[in-house]
Amino acid sequence: MKKQIFLIALCAILAIPSAHAQLFYHTLRTPQSTLLNPAFFPTNNTFYLMLPGADIQFTSPLALNEVIYYDKPTDRTVIDLNNIFQRLNDNNDFNFNADINLLGFGFRINNTFINFNTRLVNNVHLGLPTSTIDAVLQGNIGEDNAPRPIIELVNGDIFNVNSYLEAAVGAAHYFEPLHLTVGLRAKLLYGIANVQTDNTKIVFNTDPNLDSVSASIYYQIQSASFVPYDTNKGFIFNVGDLFNISQASTGIAFDLGAKYDWGPFTFSLAINDLSPGIHWTNNVTTWTPSGGQGVITYNGLDVSTVLDNGTLNVDSITDYLREQISNMTPHREDEGDYWFAIPTKINLGASYSFAKIFRAGLLFHGQLDRGLISKSNATTGLGADPSNTFRFNTTLSFGANLFNWAEVVAGASIVYDGANTDFFNPGIGVILTPATIIQLYIMTDYISSFYLTDSKALNLKVGLNLLFGKGKRTVVSAE
Repeated sequence: MKKQIFLIALCAILAIPSAHAQLFYHTLRTPQSTLLNPAFFPTNNTFYLMLPGADIQFTSPLALNEVIYYDKPTDRTVIDLNNIFQRLNDNNDFNFNADINLLGFGFRINNTFINFNTRLVNNVHLGLPTSTIDAVLQGNIGEDNAPRPIIELVNGDIFNVNSYLEAAVGAAHYFEPLHLTVGLRAKLLYGIANVQTDNTKIVFNTDPNLDSVSASIYYQIQSASFVPYDTNKGFIFNVGDLFNISQASTGIAFDLGAKYDWGPFTFSLAINDLSPGIHWTNNVTTWTPSGGQGVITYNGLDVSTVLDNGTLNVDSITDYLREQISNMTPHREDEGDYWFAIPTKINLGASYSFAKIFRAGLLFHGQLDRGLISKSNATTGLGADPSNTFRFNTTLSFGANLFNWAEVVAGASIVYDGANTDFFNPGIGVILTPATIIQLYIMTDYISSFYLTDSKALNLKVGLNLLFGKGKRTVVSAE
């Protein structure tokens, strides 16, 4: 009993202020748990077929009612820009992820489990730089009414999209005398599309005498896709290009996992997506300013050149604008290559089962986002080096097996999203296997609020599995 109390206390220490909650992690009845730890496999069947399902996640630093709301005293709908920029100054990352499970299957031979699965992974990230928000809030004049000579508006990546197919094969083996399961999964990553704006910089300069203002602008928009893009014809799709692996943008990744059973306790560790990323080599296009670096200067406007006998001289305005932006027109280069990383994840979990019916689990989940890790055609050196963002959460969950065909899971997470900590993010899910063969699951976690207008995050999983055969329990009693 003392050992059990000690282990429970050890689990509690993991609940430090902490990416997305993972209620699936301790639900070993579902094949999807193996995607979080390759040492996991379903305990109640010997063969499964994973049918198409979806895992949708979004996070935003702003809730709807922080952008626009109804002001009852004035009977008006209000957009509070001050509040918006203050909120964005604390956290400015918008993320949307859509993982589509296409098809998968797995089977068990004695104490060995083999699995295969395919997914379509889509990640979209928008990060409004804090420097831009500061510039909007403070302007180019300081508190002492003196000009702020240099204001850095943008420095680094502000937008990226990453889409790829993943085909994975894995194996896990249970070493019965040791009560230990180890798993390994290898993945082939097939690049569909990537767009990112690394090496982009905008600096705003104010003359000390307020005689002029100028902006130095450099941008680098880099993209790659499995089909070529023509400026006049758009995307040119050829079925043969899809199966030409030798010319495709590809990468490899590995998942490592282990699970140890000690009586009613289960301890586990997984490191997923160990990978250098995807090497984008196919249809790489880079857009940069034709003049190398654009500069816009404003020295005031001579009214006599704009007004001609009381009429507006549009041509003079147009000529002025054309002159200012002439060296910023996009220059396209269709060559080069670059590496773009996929997030590496770590899952550290512990669970305790009560009478084979109830289960309590604790999970620490961390995620390292590296983004662009190798540049192409970046000759100016203006951009910042790619930065790493580490997000993590700790999830406490409870599950109950009902009638041997239904499982209910509920939990709450402490989440650190790379900028702020949120101490309450509830979640709930249900797994139904009413006809023994058919299994339906739906889960939602990392809910920042039960009210839609207050919500800043949501993670929704839904899918269908077909289960065959009868599994055997591998958890043994404590000695």
